[in-house]
Amino acid sequence: MKILHVLAQKPTRTGSGVYFSNVIEGLKKYGHEQAAIFALQDDFVFDVLPADSQYPVYFKSAALPFAVAGMSDVMPYENTIYSTMSNDMINAWRAVFSGVLEQAKAEFAPDVVILHHLWWLTSMAVDVFDAARKIGICHNTDLRQAEQNPDLKEKYVHGLEKLDLVLSLSDDAKPRIELTFGISRDKIVTLGGGFNQNVFYPEGTPQQVRGDKKVNIAYAAKVERSKGIFELVEAFKMVAAADHHLHIIGTPDTANKAKLDALTHGMDNISLVHITNQKHLADYMRTCDIYVMPSFYEGLGLIAIEALASGLFVVATEIDALMALLGETVNNSGIIEYVPLPRIWGTDKPVEEDIPVFINNLANKLKAQINRAGTGDGISPALLKEIHKHSWDAKTKIINDLL
Repeated sequence: MKILHVLAQKPTRTGSGVYFSNVIEGLKKYGHEQAAIFALQDDFVFDVLPADSQYPVYFKSAALPFAVAGMSDVMPYENTIYSTMSNDMINAWRAVFSGVLEQAKAEFAPDVVILHHLWWLTSMAVDVFDAARKIGICHNTDLRQAEQNPDLKEKYVHGLEKLDLVLSLSDDAKPRIELTFGISRDKIVTLGGGFNQNVFYPEGTPQQVRGDKKVNIAYAAKVERSKGIFELVEAFKMVAAADHHLHIIGTPDTANKAKLDALTHGMDNISLVHITNQKHLADYMRTCDIYVMPSFYEGLGLIAIEALASGLFVVATEIDALMALLGETVNNSGIIEYVPLPRIWGTDKPVEEDIPVFINNLANKLKAQINRAGTGDGISPALLKEIHKHSWDAKTKIINDLL
C-alpha cells in the first residue's frame, strides 16, 4: 500500500511532529511504501524517510519568507501565528502547499493519505486526493485553533466530512470534533498517542544507577505560562532541599527567559537544559527520578507517558485525555499523581486567584513523588507492561489493522 503522510509543521519537534514521525517509523515493518509532506526551515533534517520520499515545504525562503505556522501560538522553534498572518502570507502559504500536494499526487499517487491536524492543509488535501482513502488525525490543537479563531476556520476549513476516518486522542474529543468540523461521529476512532519504545525505556532506577539518594526532577516542554512552568518553580521552592534538583528542559524566548531568571535567581539547584532530539531527551530523563507536567492545557500530554515508560514517577495536571488513556490501573498505582487544574479561561489561561491553591497542590504531589523516588524502588515490571500498551509498536498495529 502507498501511504502519504501530511503535516504543515516541522516533524519530530512537537507532540504532533513526534506523532507524525512515529507513525511513519512504526508502519515500516508492514511493508508499505511511504512518502511525506512536511514543513522545513533553517538547517533541520528529517531522516525517517529517504530524501526521494520527501516533499518538504521550505519556510524562511523566497516563496515563503516567514517562519513555519504553528498550531500552537508558542512553539519550540521560531514560528508564525496563524491569526497574525496577512492575506499575502496566507495566499503564499496556500499556493506553495497546493503545489506540493499536486506534485505528490502526480508522482507518488498514494492509496491512503494520513493528514495531521484538522485545519487548513487537511481541508486542501481532501479535494486534491479525491480518489485516495483519507485519514485525518485530530491533535486537539486544531480544535483549539478553530475555537480561538472561528473566522479562520470558517474561511479556510471546509470539506472535512470527506475524510473516511478520523483518529482522536480521546473519547472526550469526539463530540467536539463532530460539532466543530461537521464530521460524523461514526467516522471517529479513539487511538490516543504512543511512545517510541526504542527510545523511551527504563534502565534501572536512576538512584540505583547513580548510587545516591539525590532526587532529580525533570520538566520538558515549552517554557511559557500555559505549560505551568513558573508555578512549578514556585512549588519546587516549597519542597526543595539541598539534595533535590529541578532540570528545566526547554528553550525559552527572551521574555520567558527573563521571567525564569528572576524566579530562580540565586538557586543553584535549578538548571536550564537545551535538548534537540528525542533520543537525547530520553537519555537525559533516564538520569532523573521524577517528571512534572504542570500544564494548563494539553492535547494529550504524551510526554508524561514517555516519562513513565522511561521509569520516572510523574506529577501531572488532570488532563482528561491522558487520564482516560492510561486507565485506572496506572492512575491508581501511585506512579503518577494528578494535580487539579485551576479554573481555565480562553483554553489555557488560569484564573489568577486560583493560582496559590494550584501551587500548593502541585507542591504536595511533588512531595509525594519525592518520597516514592527516595526509596529507590522504581516502577514495577507489571506496571511497565501496562504502560507498554501505549507504545507506538502497539498503536501502529492498530493503524495498520484500520488500513
